[in-house]
Amino acid sequence: MFRLALKMSLARKSRLALTSLAIILGTSFLSGTTIFTDTINSTFERLFTDVFRGVDAYVRSSSSIETNFGESRRGPTPISALETVLNVPGVSAAVGDMQGFARVIGKDGEPLGKEMGPPTFGGIASASVAGLWRVESGRLPVGATEMMLDRSTAKAGKFVVGDTVRVNAFSGTREFTLVGVANYGDISSPGGATFALFDQPTASEFLLKPGFVDAILVQGDGSVSDEELASAITAALPSEAKLETLTGAQITQETTSQIKTALGFFTTFLKAFSYIALGVGCFVIYNVFSITAAQRQRESALLRAIGASRRQVTTSMMVEALIVGVLGSLLGFVSGIGLSRALSALLNALGLEIPTSGLTIRSNAVIATVVVGTLITVLSAVLPALRAGRVSPLAAIRDSALDTVGNFRHRVILGLVLGALGALGLVSAVNGASTTVLGLGVLGVFSGFLVLGPVFSRPMAMLLGAPITKMRGITGAMARQNAARNPKRTSRTAAPVLIGVALVTSFTALASSLKSEIRDTIGSAFRGDYALSVDSHGFGGIPTSITDQINELPMVEQATGVGLLPAKIGEESRFILIFNPKTAEGLYNIPMVEGQQSALTTDGILVENNKAIEKGLSIGSKIDVTLIDGRTVLLTVRGTFKSAFANYAVSRELFEGSTTPLFDNSVYITIAKGVPDTDARNAIAAVSSDLGIGKLQSRNQFIDSQAGQVNQILALIYGLLFLSLIIAIVGIIITLLLSVFERKREIGLLRAVGMTRSQVRTMVRWESVITSLFGAVTGVLLGIVMGVVIVVSLVDKGFSAFTLPITGTIFILIGAFIIGVLAAVFPARRATRNDIISAIAST
Repeated sequence: MFRLALKMSLARKSRLALTSLAIILGTSFLSGTTIFTDTINSTFERLFTDVFRGVDAYVRSSSSIETNFGESRRGPTPISALETVLNVPGVSAAVGDMQGFARVIGKDGEPLGKEMGPPTFGGIASASVAGLWRVESGRLPVGATEMMLDRSTAKAGKFVVGDTVRVNAFSGTREFTLVGVANYGDISSPGGATFALFDQPTASEFLLKPGFVDAILVQGDGSVSDEELASAITAALPSEAKLETLTGAQITQETTSQIKTALGFFTTFLKAFSYIALGVGCFVIYNVFSITAAQRQRESALLRAIGASRRQVTTSMMVEALIVGVLGSLLGFVSGIGLSRALSALLNALGLEIPTSGLTIRSNAVIATVVVGTLITVLSAVLPALRAGRVSPLAAIRDSALDTVGNFRHRVILGLVLGALGALGLVSAVNGASTTVLGLGVLGVFSGFLVLGPVFSRPMAMLLGAPITKMRGITGAMARQNAARNPKRTSRTAAPVLIGVALVTSFTALASSLKSEIRDTIGSAFRGDYALSVDSHGFGGIPTSITDQINELPMVEQATGVGLLPAKIGEESRFILIFNPKTAEGLYNIPMVEGQQSALTTDGILVENNKAIEKGLSIGSKIDVTLIDGRTVLLTVRGTFKSAFANYAVSRELFEGSTTPLFDNSVYITIAKGVPDTDARNAIAAVSSDLGIGKLQSRNQFIDSQAGQVNQILALIYGLLFLSLIIAIVGIIITLLLSVFERKREIGLLRAVGMTRSQVRTMVRWESVITSLFGAVTGVLLGIVMGVVIVVSLVDKGFSAFTLPITGTIFILIGAFIIGVLAAVFPARRATRNDIISAIAST
């Protein structure tokens, strides 16, 4: 039977190729993501091993705060510790190191680098052998007016030695003379980041605080091991300095892990969508095997009639599935190599340089891709193979056989049970259950819909096909009947479209609700005329000195800044909102639930209402707050507020005298009465946006831009779901081709009695449209339900209402119509190429 199955598979090369195509597309995304991730990991492991090769010990502050994204923000290190380190036996060299915020302004006045791209750093360039930077051209900077650039930034900005370069940092904006260009190890810069480099005193004063650096790099003389050297340095440092010492190997591993964490969300995101694509491919594969099993009923019955057992017939089809799975997975892996290169090109286009010299292809990537792809294919073929084995030998005398519908009773019961369990999970999620319960609920509802698909596919096909019958007459009526006469096939073919549309609709609905929430939140809080903003993602931003400078302009009545910093509140680490209540009154108003915003003092804190209820806090309660510089302060709750985007808020005065650099993410501005709008805008821009600091916008422009940021994430999701959409289209094409093959004799008879080629193509095309629209309509309904549930489950996070994306829904339905038309192009042409006489004579 194995040889027979092999010969039967190879005898139907077209069907083998079509069936393999779905698994190729799904596994290519999985293998591409795996290869891409392995390449990134191995690249940065080699990079930082090389960069820190000469670093034997690393001294830094022991005070740190974990952010919401898995990274740590640390307090500064006093440069006075450098002398202590240099006096430790075994130390041959040591130098301060820094990675503070610094934005290089190009010759056109625009900042270099992208706000959504890699970070923009300022650092220290030193002649010490312990330093990380190597001079490529020019010399090291000396004094408060000189600087260097990394090679990549100098090239991007077209800067050469001797040019004047403007840089924005914590202390404001300044111009420096470029005296040199440097490399980070053997590359231009790590991860595509921009670096402005200064001598240590200038870097400390301009980027951080005078007398402080981020860390101290140490090189040993080889007389002791790295571990012994680190221990000796730790013992020499005073305990009150709150410093710790790592070995070179430890800081290399930690830095590599931080890069992996930074890119981890992106790679996890890609893997999630690769599994979605594989799931969609499952339905296509299952549908194809179900159709071929039905079409081969006579063939299977003949095998049974000449003595083959049920097990042998079933095994024959399973062997075919195994062949398709292995072949498709191997080809998918090869396709994934090209996809991984495309992902690297995408990151480079976004400004995130991945310094790779080639791809890292590990054996586990090949094994995982082949195993997953083959397993999915074989599992998808189990039920069709079992049905093929149950074919009676008497079926051999029948002219043809279809994938029969059978009794719907068991299907209805199973579908309703799955749907009810899923609905229970969704209701539980709405009432505060975990996201795991929400995920299981979504899975249950999806499963219930898919199981019940054949039950309502016939009435839906008749309903959707009614307008087509009126428009296209007999060809429309036949297309309608073809879509309705085999509910199982129609349902299974529409399933990939249903899944893709449901996900797109739910994400669109969530994005629409999020944009509405952003508009309402900012619109109610911001009452001024202009806003100066940056998209800094918690690193850098608008120097508070610029905010104060804007507030002092004669043409400005009031200006206040709002920023974010991580802090430890009790036992949890969160980004806290920072603003000046003295300048915010009437301009930036937090929606208070209890207490007054103006009551916020240096020793006070405002708590989001749901968070206050969760922790049992009320006005007058005390909270321990640990800041980045290691200080722990006892703050009093002065009020509660409502917000979907922050849990805590403190006064800017809390950070006076702190060694932590403080930036504003946004500055809200009200112009003075009687001042012409143009004059006020020009005056504000002259000290901010004209110098490359932030983007100056009117109130409405600012609100639109903040809400519009959701579209960037939505576009990425749409792009990743596009592969699932391609698989769905392939599924419709395959199903129509097999359907045309099955109806070869029927189409021949229709042509014999006068149906034209154009009418045949029209019939196949509208059948495809009906199937696609069936999946789209049910997917939209399911997606809206999911969107409502997700938004309602986030009410405790501050979301207030669900917003139905009417325009987006209409575009989705139009897209489904286009998919149906495009998917039918090749099958429709194929249907008209059959010879009429041979088609009638076929059995």
